[in-house]
Amino acid sequence: MKDSAIILTSGMFNSRNAKTAFGLVRHSEKYRIIAVIDQNYSGQDAGEIVTGKKLNIPIHSSIKVFLREQNSKLNISAEKFARGLYAIIGVATQGGVIPNELRQEILDALSLGMHIVNGLHHYLSDDKELIQAAKKFQAKLIDIRKPKQAKEHAFWTGEIRSVRAPRIAMFGNDCAIGKRTSCLWLRNACRESGIRTEMIYTGQTGKLQGGQYGFILDSTLNDFVSGELESAIISCDQRENPDLILLEGQSSLRNPSGPCGSEYLCSAMAKGVIIQYNPKQKYYLADDERKLWSIPPIEEELELIRLYGSKTLAVTLNSQNLTKNELYSEQISLENRLGVPVICPKEDGMKELVPVVKKFITEQKFNQKVVK
Repeated sequence: MKDSAIILTSGMFNSRNAKTAFGLVRHSEKYRIIAVIDQNYSGQDAGEIVTGKKLNIPIHSSIKVFLREQNSKLNISAEKFARGLYAIIGVATQGGVIPNELRQEILDALSLGMHIVNGLHHYLSDDKELIQAAKKFQAKLIDIRKPKQAKEHAFWTGEIRSVRAPRIAMFGNDCAIGKRTSCLWLRNACRESGIRTEMIYTGQTGKLQGGQYGFILDSTLNDFVSGELESAIISCDQRENPDLILLEGQSSLRNPSGPCGSEYLCSAMAKGVIIQYNPKQKYYLADDERKLWSIPPIEEELELIRLYGSKTLAVTLNSQNLTKNELYSEQISLENRLGVPVICPKEDGMKELVPVVKKFITEQKFNQKVVK
């Protein structure tokens, strides 16, 4: 049974900062999202902003207004309704700090007995003011990004070579570009086609959505990233016996503010890659959205992946800032240039990639037999 939750976005709902909120509005196997709290988008349905379709997830300007609405609909007191609800911080802030307005929303939620779920680098369980409020109102502070101690981490062992299920990594040409969402959609499309598929989460949103296998990469000591990735894959392979394992990528291979990806190819031995690509985005974006560094041509990404010993199977397009005509023109152009399938997942779904995935699985099984 899912826990009921609201999402706190503090005026940032329809922005790059709110990818956790967007992910939870789209899908969660752990929480039933009943509202978003955001003063700049109140009165709208969160689903219409995220998916273009109404999902009956209303946006309210404050927790107080949200509870007043529940009182009129359910004829239940605010105190009784609020106690035990989860309030999820659905935004990433610059430096992971808690802005004053968001802090006040957290305090308001705690005063009503709501449990706070936090994915920021600012740990609530280290914050004296919030600790006192949680204790006073018998609420929980849940810091999902708080790292384990070094002794609890897994170190890379090389046992990844015994994993039976082939791996596909979902990469991208920058952060916050839709890697996790496309990965989830591909998992669902594969399952619908009879391919037993599991996904390894590597970020806070994947965990909040109910991911069973994974870890939060950017909160893991660098020495243990490869080991935690390997450990999650091994556990998934042994327990689920899947036909395929998808790996949620982080950042991009050459993002200078946080390059990431070689671990998936070297340590996790992912022989297949799908690249999420935004043709309109020409620069890596820093937290403050400054244009610091040009994004290399996508052809170079494919070549770099090849040099790592893996193969780019397809490109998935992020259609942000593209008209429909521009999107499909770019799709045709890229297919001709790159020689791989190019898919528009938001517009057309992921079913077109299923034959590509099936072919990849067959090839990997053949390669395993040859090696043996």
